[in-house]
Amino acid sequence: MKIFGLIGKNISYSFSPILHKKIASFYNFPLYYTTFDINNIDEFNIFFQNLKANSISGLNITIPYKKEVFKFVDFVSEETEEIKASNCLKILSNRIEAYNTDYFGVIKTFEKMKLELKNKEVYILGTGGASLAVAKALKDLDAKFFFVSRNIYDKKDFPFANKLIDYNELENRKGYLLINATPIGTTPNTNISPISKQTIENFNILFDLIYNPRETLFLRWGKELGKQVENGLYMLVAQAVKSQEIWFDKKLDYNKIYELIQEEL
Repeated sequence: MKIFGLIGKNISYSFSPILHKKIASFYNFPLYYTTFDINNIDEFNIFFQNLKANSISGLNITIPYKKEVFKFVDFVSEETEEIKASNCLKILSNRIEAYNTDYFGVIKTFEKMKLELKNKEVYILGTGGASLAVAKALKDLDAKFFFVSRNIYDKKDFPFANKLIDYNELENRKGYLLINATPIGTTPNTNISPISKQTIENFNILFDLIYNPRETLFLRWGKELGKQVENGLYMLVAQAVKSQEIWFDKKLDYNKIYELIQEEL
């Protein structure tokens, strides 16, 4: 049995152990998956200094350590280099490799939605780590994308500073796809949306990275307006599947696993 896990802060709520155990069970992979709740950077550094002694074969990384891992890795994948955050490590006897499977989760979700993104205008709400994974996917698919931030003037060092607009400007824009990469609308604060229903009307398709609740107010308004909508569950599943593809060097069936998780939920 190989040891894998999720490292982050205050992660007792995480769905990752259940998700990874389901995938491993379906493919009969030798996986034991747990959580490593790390309170501060000193504990984080000690954890990594003892990583190989603890026989850990792979990790998923979540907030606030997605950038901190870089000082411990020997290889950084192309998508991770550009996003400047890693959420997946493969730990070998002679090196540690860093990947960003959120990026692949976004790509797979776009495929599920059957989107044609080349030269289409796309707006991303939020400028956190998840939004950068979304932007990398959109860039690789030749979309014309913009970020929407509450205070664009505080983000001079943002890697896509030339693509920043504020929420007031968004009200006067129209586009193909609107993506919520903020936590606004997550359980338990489900009765709020990052933007108004009137602004949503200006877009054809909505994608919300939130998966709990399954239907945010943002998506519910989109449905009422007759828009195509998608929540973040497929992305969550796909990024976990990609992690196990990396860890076990196998090609897996994303749609089949999604069906299994749907049944579980």
